[in-house]
Amino acid sequence: MKRFLHRATLAVAVSAIAATVPSSLTPMRAQSQPLLLSQNVNFKPPDVTAPAGRQGGTHRGNKLCPAGLSITPLVPPTNIGLTLTDSPTIFVYIPNTSPEIEFTLLNEKEDKVVYEKTFKVDKSGIVGVTIPATVDNNTSLAVGKRYVWSFSLVCDPEDRAADLVVKGFVQRIEPQATLKSDLANPDPMTRLNVYAQNGIWYETLATLAQMRRQTPGDVKLTAKWTQLLQSQGLESVAAQPLVAPL
Repeated sequence: MKRFLHRATLAVAVSAIAATVPSSLTPMRAQSQPLLLSQNVNFKPPDVTAPAGRQGGTHRGNKLCPAGLSITPLVPPTNIGLTLTDSPTIFVYIPNTSPEIEFTLLNEKEDKVVYEKTFKVDKSGIVGVTIPATVDNNTSLAVGKRYVWSFSLVCDPEDRAADLVVKGFVQRIEPQATLKSDLANPDPMTRLNVYAQNGIWYETLATLAQMRRQTPGDVKLTAKWTQLLQSQGLESVAAQPLVAPL
């Protein structure tokens, strides 16, 4: 009888412990969405390379561009990023400066201008320039082709050789059926992680930037942005504010 009572007591104790410890399978599936929301944006760079590695530009100095003035393109260390759209947004950090800034998109050989835009900024920050889907009735970005983009600070309008210039690459790819299906999810956080996991740089950055603009006080989104830029060696501009898109 004592042995029976001992076993019964032990069984009750084990049941109580089990009730407080989640199963290794069911809760993980049930909590997958909340866990996803708390994770970092783990961008996985694709296996693509560009002729030159990313580098920020620093000017030697003149009347419009003081010495040490620098701009930083937001692109992975490989200096190339993938996109799924014909209208991606290219981001760059620009300090508060008086010169005009010229954005240029060229074909890979750099012998044909696809799109140009000139603008100014009135405060330091990260600027996003969106390439239009069509230019002169032609598609801006064709699938499978690489394009070169550049930001130039026009430090001396009479001597364009004095421009402060940074360059990067963009390549548009066709998404596979599985990727299209995953991106059909209406939740922006889910799409953000899908872009990042599949190495789609420009949409990863643009999606997170848009989310931050919609809820600028969200510390979790700010942390995700900082972590994403730090993961790609862009910690020097990770804390810079987002400027209204162009």
